[in-house]
Amino acid sequence: MNVLLIRNNVYSYDETNVTGIYPPLGLAYIASVVRNAGYRTKILDNQVLRLKNGSFRNEIKKYAPDVALLSSMTPSWPELITLSRLIKDVSSRITVGVGGPHLTAYPTESLSHRCIDFGVYGEGETTILEALEMLRQGKDLHGVKGVISRHDGKVVTNAPREEIDDLDSIPFPAVDLLPYKKYIALSVRSPFFTIVTSRGCPYSCDFCFQGYLGRYRARSPENVVEEMENLVKKYDIQEIIVFDETFAAEEERALKICELIRKKRLKFNWDIRTRVDLLSKEILVSLKTAGCSRIHLGIESGNQEILQKMGKGLDIPEIIEKVRLAKKIGFELRGYFMLGYPGETRISIRETIEFAKSLPLDWASFTITIGLPETAIYKTALKKRYFDTDYWKEYTKGGIINTKPYFIPEGLDKKSLFALKKRAYLEFYMRPKIIWNVSRGLNFSELIKHFPLYIKLLPSIRNSIMEI
Repeated sequence: MNVLLIRNNVYSYDETNVTGIYPPLGLAYIASVVRNAGYRTKILDNQVLRLKNGSFRNEIKKYAPDVALLSSMTPSWPELITLSRLIKDVSSRITVGVGGPHLTAYPTESLSHRCIDFGVYGEGETTILEALEMLRQGKDLHGVKGVISRHDGKVVTNAPREEIDDLDSIPFPAVDLLPYKKYIALSVRSPFFTIVTSRGCPYSCDFCFQGYLGRYRARSPENVVEEMENLVKKYDIQEIIVFDETFAAEEERALKICELIRKKRLKFNWDIRTRVDLLSKEILVSLKTAGCSRIHLGIESGNQEILQKMGKGLDIPEIIEKVRLAKKIGFELRGYFMLGYPGETRISIRETIEFAKSLPLDWASFTITIGLPETAIYKTALKKRYFDTDYWKEYTKGGIINTKPYFIPEGLDKKSLFALKKRAYLEFYMRPKIIWNVSRGLNFSELIKHFPLYIKLLPSIRNSIMEI
């Protein structure tokens, strides 16, 4: 049985931070377990290929999949539906399955589209193997845990699948099935790749939806470093991007990972994403001596009251202390901030902009707050009737797309809110030291090498900075 995994392109979404094209890690994990089970397996990454409809159809015809699997990220949901319909146009016999966070949030609405035959919600590695075996035998998916499908003409959500306790048991992602040398990111050395060393998050910020990954679980340090070593030695990966929500959530585990990297004398650049309050001096020194050069920090706001509303559990003085410490030890620092959070005012937004400028950050990202599916702020907004309708439910069914669920602060309108966002970028980046830091961090040989792809990314990059 032929299985084709597809990553669709992202054409339209204002509130994203597009700085490159990263590997579809979730699909690579699924591809690995599917191939290990004996199925002929291929990944088609349309974010790299950027195929037009006709070329996409030709790729489907050429590979002739029995099953096509797509991953559902919220920003690219409309494009996923388009590709699913194109697949069915090629052959109605192809079974189309969808997984990922958006389907997990709106499973029933997702299957309102007849071009989708079944969905996998939650973690997919175990579920997809059982589903494929049932399909291979020509059986119904009714009863397969973690699956949503149609039964007797009705959409049925089966019982949830148990979370995978032993993450070390999952095979490493199928790097060789990806065009890994074609992935690009500003200021990142290529070829690069991404990894996750844990799933879920032990924290519960009101604006974040990590529910689809289940509770926090972590891979062993030995398993993590084995994957890093494999990437460096087998694929000549120059930089590894660690996409954990909160690396160093377990300090001893993080220290052990760094120790093993040093012990194996692995030489590569890598970076992490974490919380400011997890940056102890011991962790920072250990990270630095193990080759980690960059830290992404979700700071979010420069107003203490807004931080409390977010459920961040951070204090302004601690943020200042830890960011200064990390900079002193020699890290490149990138800060992420949200504007227009529920309860904000023009004054609190200005405080956030000034706070970002006062910190020793090399890069900063400013986004307008959106109530994303299944987040606490979105659920609260629906209960309080802040929005006229459940935007994401209608969006999933193919309805409203352009009027996004922003939280417009009192005394502002959408236009003035976006003007503050543009002002934030201008004030942060139009400073001599920041211009120097950014230009120094850019790899101009990489920019020239991947110039055609960056040209294609320009509209998305512009969208991430200002509304068109």
